[in-house]
Amino acid sequence: MIWDEVLTTLKEEISQYEFDAYISLMKYDENASKSNLAVFIVPNPYIEKWIKSKYIETISHTFEIYTKTKTDIKIVIAKDKQNVKNSRQKIQKSQDQTFLNSQQTFDNFVEGNSNKSALIIAKSVAKHQAKSYNPVLLYGHTGLGKTHLLCAIGNTAIEHNKNVIYITTEEFLNEWQKHLRQHTMDTFRDKYRNCDYLLIDDVQFLGGKGGLQEEFFNTFEALHKTHKQIVMTSDKLPKQIQGLEDRLRSRFEGGMMMEIQPPEIETKIRIIEQKCRDNQINMEKDIINFLAENINENVRQIESIILKLSFHHSMTNQPFSIAMAKNVIKEIQKESNEEISLEKIIETVARELNIKPSEIISKSRKPQIVQARHLVIYFTRTLSSIDSMSMLAQKLNMKDHSAISKAFTQITKKIEQDKDLKLLTQNLKAKILSEKTL
Repeated sequence: MIWDEVLTTLKEEISQYEFDAYISLMKYDENASKSNLAVFIVPNPYIEKWIKSKYIETISHTFEIYTKTKTDIKIVIAKDKQNVKNSRQKIQKSQDQTFLNSQQTFDNFVEGNSNKSALIIAKSVAKHQAKSYNPVLLYGHTGLGKTHLLCAIGNTAIEHNKNVIYITTEEFLNEWQKHLRQHTMDTFRDKYRNCDYLLIDDVQFLGGKGGLQEEFFNTFEALHKTHKQIVMTSDKLPKQIQGLEDRLRSRFEGGMMMEIQPPEIETKIRIIEQKCRDNQINMEKDIINFLAENINENVRQIESIILKLSFHHSMTNQPFSIAMAKNVIKEIQKESNEEISLEKIIETVARELNIKPSEIISKSRKPQIVQARHLVIYFTRTLSSIDSMSMLAQKLNMKDHSAISKAFTQITKKIEQDKDLKLLTQNLKAKILSEKTL
């Protein structure tokens, strides 16, 4: 069996401790696996997350060596035989589509004032296809649970025997380009225009992609006219997506738009408690309260810190403590600040605003480019450890350090006064930080 050969190779590449502690506990599910998909069952969420964070690419690459084809890896938690059976059924049912995360359901979504309205809408469309709300756009900062709700909708709809497609905008783009090259657009259109639910993540990446927007608009229209459910997520409001065609913006704004806000302290406490249960961690209330008060609103960062705390605990055999929590938070914040380079900030701002990085460092005075350049200055001053304004001026082709100082003052004041710009800045900040902490 190929898995045996893959195991032999992995044993040579991974330390004995980590192989015994994690890899050896993976059970290959031959029934659910296919030629381009390897499905594994693991005993608990902690091992699942650890494998996903450290080994998923290595395992996929090793499979590719032996199978000569790109192999996706799917991890299923085996809480009991029935859960495994249900997970297999969900995997098989959506096999020809892109995968939903079967672990992201309404049951384990933590409700709070910050997301209550979005949760109500999500539950409604999951059970009542295209009845009241269609399309639905869930928007908000990175890492607040938009994808979780999208998957929960899909998993519930599948239980009601609906044909569900979950896909990211990037995956939609890649698949569209592949079918264009192969002259098989009829197959592509047949797939996407005949589903009951189209769940599409990160539609902000449609901006600036004319051909893709044309295809998505026609898909949207075909589904909407036949009363199929469309649910989308974005980290921006439609009017903030640079390069989004007016007709798509109009369609998005014509549906139900619901914001997911950062969780308040009480919700963060419940999220931490839920993550501890998921990872079979016993943590005292005072430590949970400390974490809720001292980590930011990004749920993904909460997950990252819980995972790291669990790792420290398992490696040292020391009990969880506030001191350990302080060290882990400090460690993650230090890693984040050290790794945020000017190049990364430019890359993220350019990508999110649908402009070229070269335009930001040019001498262009177009308002859109100037604002992007000023945002780069703002994030460099507030998020990175770069403190040389003269060097920053040189990199951005600006006159001198006084020009940097003036731009920073201007953009800071503008952010305080302009509600839309403030939301955009919060979204960009969340993007930059989430890419550093995960």
